[in-house]
Formats: sequence, structure tokens, C-alpha cells
Amino acid sequence: MSGLTVDTASIAYKRRSVSSIMVHVMVALLPGITIYALYIDSRLLFNILIASTCALLFESVLVLLRRRAVLPVLKDASIVLAAILLVLSVPQSLPSWQLVFGVFVLCTLGKHIFGGLGHNPFNPAMVAYAVLIVSFPLTMTQWTEDNGLLDAPEIIKNAESSSVNDKGQLTEWDSLSGATPLDRLDTLKREAGISSPPVDASLTTPEQALSAADTILSSDWLILSVAWLAGGLYLLFMRIISWRIPVSVLATLWCLYALYPLSTSTPVLPATVALFSGAIMLGAFFIATDPVSAATSDKGKLVYGFGIAVLCFFIREFSAYPEGIAFAVLLMNMCVPLIDHAFTRNRFSGNSIDDQTSNRP
Repeated sequence: MSGLTVDTASIAYKRRSVSSIMVHVMVALLPGITIYALYIDSRLLFNILIASTCALLFESVLVLLRRRAVLPVLKDASIVLAAILLVLSVPQSLPSWQLVFGVFVLCTLGKHIFGGLGHNPFNPAMVAYAVLIVSFPLTMTQWTEDNGLLDAPEIIKNAESSSVNDKGQLTEWDSLSGATPLDRLDTLKREAGISSPPVDASLTTPEQALSAADTILSSDWLILSVAWLAGGLYLLFMRIISWRIPVSVLATLWCLYALYPLSTSTPVLPATVALFSGAIMLGAFFIATDPVSAATSDKGKLVYGFGIAVLCFFIREFSAYPEGIAFAVLLMNMCVPLIDHAFTRNRFSGNSIDDQTSNRP
């Protein structure tokens, strides 16, 4: 008679609730939210309030329509986190009604149309982002400028309410809108490689264009990326997320940006700077690691992160969009079933190839 074996590791492991995971992620977002509100755009806090309130309202109505209990669904706080991620992904100058529309898309098309939490194949916040940028391309590309770039002539033209001194600099303002650092780099690349004659000869050599881009990236947006990195490290320390997806995304992107200058003469961000530009840190640690829509196996997570990085790089460098993390995540969400099938022998028994390999002597 064989004895009964007990898995002591599984007994010792304390299973986290969904609500506790969501709270940890929100705590990790606090440094970035604070930097964003203090140094870039204080309207972020108001938009988070609007989006969170509407998300809870829409969630309640949809749960009632599905004849489910409302309070247990609202207590997991997943819809609030998704709303916050959406707000962090869009310009804070976005009209409130468009933001509310995005939250509605997040709740319906992004989540409940597939059966609610745990059943959505796509990241809900990125589904809403994609719908918004296709529906409202003008307002979705008007980002707030930080104080380090206030002497640019194009920014002065876009000032809503300002006073200009004799040096052509803004002395008072209500709010400013303009291009992000990645938008400006994209413009420099087009001037360097496409314009004939060039718009501004002083910015058309790769070295000078990169110098201008480096100055732009020495701004509050760079500090914001460091804050997202700090939040991501907190999630890794608390074991809320696996290291495989963010490391795969960041390592692959670094390699692509390090190798790309060898095959092109157009301006390219230095590899390390590229990792702290745009929404890379936010995407790698907070969006790509969504436990529902991301790959589940260990090797699958590495492949999933690799695919996101490759797609993000190609969207950034060869499309009209200066940032590609949202579309990269959505495209790789489509590939998750294939990735999981390739690296999981029996997904229902949990007997994955990775587990078998790790148990070998």
C-alpha cells in the first residue's frame, strides 16, 4: 500500500485574494501618479476620480444585467485599477466625455462581453485605449508639456492662456499642450531622412537630432519612467508579478535599439534612453503583466515579453505612431492561446513542460 504524499509547499503558500493583488498594484502606481500630478499635469487626479467613479457605475449596471451579486465584484477593485491604467495611458487634456466613453468601452468590450474578470482575452485598458486613439486621434495626441520645454516656439503657439516676455518665453500659463518627446524624435527622424530640402538643417544630422532628443528626454517624463520602474520593482519584491515578462520586454528592446543604428542612418534613441522613454516602463511592469491576458507558463512569459518588445519597436520606428506598447500588448494577447499551447502540455492538469523540466534531478 503506497503512502499518501503531501505537497507541503502548496500548504505553506498563502494564496492572495484578487483585491489584495489589486491594492498592491495601486500602491506600486502611487510614485508615478504623484510625479505625474506634481510635475506634469495635476488634472490626472481629477481624471482618475472621474474614470474610477464611472467604472464602478458601469460595472454595477453590467453585473446586474448579468444577474450577479454586485458587491463581491466591486470589492475586488479590478475595474478601478483598469480605469487608472487607462487614465495613465491617455492625455490628461482628453475631454471628460471621451474619457467616460473609454471607460465604458473598457467595461463592456474589454471585460464583461467575454464573461467578466478572468475571462477577458485582451487587456481591458488597452482595448479602451485602442478604441479611443482610433476614434479621437486629435485629442489623443495632445499631451501636456513640462516646465523644461517652455521656450519652444511651437509650444507658445499652443498655450491656452499665456504671457510672453521679450525673449519669447512664457511667463504665465494655465495649461500647455504639445508633442511628447517621442513625437518630437519622430519629427526629427522624418526631417533627417525624408524632407528634401530639410525643414531645419541644424537638426537633420543623426548626431544633432539625437542631441536634441537627449535634451528632451532630460525632462519630467524621464523622471516619471523612473517612478514606474520603482513601482515595478515593488511588485517584483512582493511577488505580485513574475520577473520574466518585464525583463524579457526590457532586454529585447535594449538589444533592438543597440543594434538598429548599425543598419540605419536616421536618428535612433540610445538603447538605455529608449527604455526610459514613452510608456515602456509602465507597459512592461503594469500592462504586459496582466495575469488574465498574459501568457501563463514560464517559457511562455519570456516569449510573450519578447513578442511585445519586437512589435513595440517596429511600431515605434516604422509606423505613424511614436509609441507602440498598447498595440503590441493587444497583438500578443491574441497569441497567448498559441503560446500557452506550445509550452503547456495539459493546461487543465497544470502539467506544463516547464514544470516537468524544473523537477528533473
